[in-house]
Amino acid sequence: HSLHRSVRRSSDCPTPRCAMKLAAVCCFAASVQASTEAESANPIRRVVSLLQSMQAKIEDEGEKQDKLFAKFQCYCESNTAKLADSITDAKAKIDSLGTDIESSTQDRTQTVADLAAAKENRESSNKAIADATAQRNKDNAAFESTSTDLKTNIAALDKAIPAIENNMEAFMQTGTSALLQAVRSARDVSEYDRTTVQSFLQARGQSAEGYTPQSGEIVGILKQMQDTMKADLKEATTKEAEALADFNELVASQNKAIQAATDSIEEKTEQSGSLAVQIVQLKNEKSDVAEQLEADTGYSEQLGKDCEQQTKDYAAVKQTRADELLAIADTVKILNDDDVLDLFKKALPASSLLQVQTTQKEVAAQALAALKGAHSKRPGLDLIALALHGKKMSFDKVIKMIDEMKDALHKEQKDDDSKKEYCNKEFDETEDKMKDLKHTKEGLDQKIGNLHDEIKETKESIASLEQGIKDLDKAVAEATEQRKEEHEEYVSSTAENQAAVDLLGFAKNRLQKFYNPKLYKEGPKRELSEEEKMYAAYGGDIGTTPAPGGLAGTGVSAGFVQLGAADEPGPAPAVGGYAKQKGGGVLGMIDRLVNDLKTEMNQHKLEEEDAQEDYEKLMADSAAKRAADSKAIAEHSSALAEAQMDLSEVNDNLKANNKNSVETHNYDQDLHKTCDFLLENFDTREKARTEEIEALDKAKAVLSGADVELLQTSRSRKFLSRK
Repeated sequence: HSLHRSVRRSSDCPTPRCAMKLAAVCCFAASVQASTEAESANPIRRVVSLLQSMQAKIEDEGEKQDKLFAKFQCYCESNTAKLADSITDAKAKIDSLGTDIESSTQDRTQTVADLAAAKENRESSNKAIADATAQRNKDNAAFESTSTDLKTNIAALDKAIPAIENNMEAFMQTGTSALLQAVRSARDVSEYDRTTVQSFLQARGQSAEGYTPQSGEIVGILKQMQDTMKADLKEATTKEAEALADFNELVASQNKAIQAATDSIEEKTEQSGSLAVQIVQLKNEKSDVAEQLEADTGYSEQLGKDCEQQTKDYAAVKQTRADELLAIADTVKILNDDDVLDLFKKALPASSLLQVQTTQKEVAAQALAALKGAHSKRPGLDLIALALHGKKMSFDKVIKMIDEMKDALHKEQKDDDSKKEYCNKEFDETEDKMKDLKHTKEGLDQKIGNLHDEIKETKESIASLEQGIKDLDKAVAEATEQRKEEHEEYVSSTAENQAAVDLLGFAKNRLQKFYNPKLYKEGPKRELSEEEKMYAAYGGDIGTTPAPGGLAGTGVSAGFVQLGAADEPGPAPAVGGYAKQKGGGVLGMIDRLVNDLKTEMNQHKLEEEDAQEDYEKLMADSAAKRAADSKAIAEHSSALAEAQMDLSEVNDNLKANNKNSVETHNYDQDLHKTCDFLLENFDTREKARTEEIEALDKAKAVLSGADVELLQTSRSRKFLSRK
């Protein structure tokens, strides 16, 4: 009954080691109780029962170990298969990522090439517009010149033809310089017709009585000239309209191409940045998979070696167990022999065993007293005390239990020491790691903020540069239009000033003829045709050189001027001598006017040259600025892509840092749960353990001394009985 009570008390043991010791003591006590009656008849039965108990225990342990080894084999097989699959998947993933990286790299290379091509196309389109604009201005200037001449000539013909048909005398009183100019510039007219009309017009100075009517033929020729000029004007106007339409179509087409190239540049720039980020991410993923592959490969190799070694070791264990069971079986067979039992009955009388049992009780009592001095509630000590209460107890087993108990206590103390050192070390390292992670997070947060600011500033710079290019293009177009208007104004004013200079020169020359005949310059003589030269060679009169037409007969063209009827003549002047006036004042005034006009023309020319030079410099500076801004946009776009890549990488690092911080915090909490109790009770546990070891040493000393005394007593009594 006391044994059962002790077992119930020991069931509250909190540690697996105590439970195992309790089970061992219970088995031992049960075997002692079961064999008490048999041993009273024959003491050797105790040895046989112990051997049979050992045999059963070994077989039971063997079955349990076989089950554990089966689980271990299953573990090896399943994990080997999982690792093999993981390694295969990792290799395939690495190959796939390598292909993706190569593909993305090629795509980015192509995107960069497309970006460069789009920029080149945009520059080509801008150049095409500039070239077409220059050619259009040139063609338009030629058209304006031709159109002006044709309109002037047609206007002259429109006035001359009705005048010739309706009032020849009135026509003969008007100037013919504009009509002569029209005749000279007319094309698709035979030389004969041209000469005929010119002769007709030159003969206008003859008297009406000497005039030979040729108006019908002349009018026909003039109408033919008029029709030809109108057709030429219409054709030129049509071609100009077609050229203008083609130019507008070309500009619209090139503007579309420029817009398409600009859209492509924006798209390709963004695509290039995205691909760059994707390549970095793929490389990082490939690196992670490669690291995992290396770890799995190393673990698989180590697992294979461990499983193989464990299999070999367990084969040796099974063989050792089999050998032990065979030895026990052979021993039991020998001791169970009837002759052997009879021999031991004679050699080991029951009386000697009673004397030994009496001595054992005394020694056990002393040992129990030593154990109680430890004042410990450890279940292991209760098991030893329970064993000492047995009637037939082998002190060797109790001493072995004491040694095992001491080893367990020493091991517990050593484990506590190691755990204390481990806890203190882990607390220090965890605290340092949490500080490092906090510092790293602050740095990453600051870097993310800087990168966001950099990306924002870069985008604003790109937008500003693009808007600057648009404003620059608009300013260039406005400057070009202004330059065109200024040049047209310069050409017009120069023509007017030159006409004024020519008119003043003609007037001055006419005054020189009277006041300074030596300075007078004859006008150019009319070049004779072949017919006129032949006619003059045979003595014919081809008439005098006609006076030049134009304003006041000066030859300066200003269109037809219809002269009014002459006023009635006044009274006849008194006849007397004539005194020449002083013409120097008028000539000087004309010279000053000419000089003023020439000075103004030179000033206008210088201003035109300066304006043209400023315009060309503006165009060159604008082109250089546009190229520099485009290059800056490309550089900013590249910098933007790099900043976005850096931001993605820093965000990944921040996520990893946050994950590490959470894991470290959780580990610190777990560490406190594991270590706080040990650190707070370490000294108390160490002191109690020391007292228990001292009590065990005392009990062992008592039991060890009893074994010697028992051995001596047994030998002396056997010697006396034999005598």
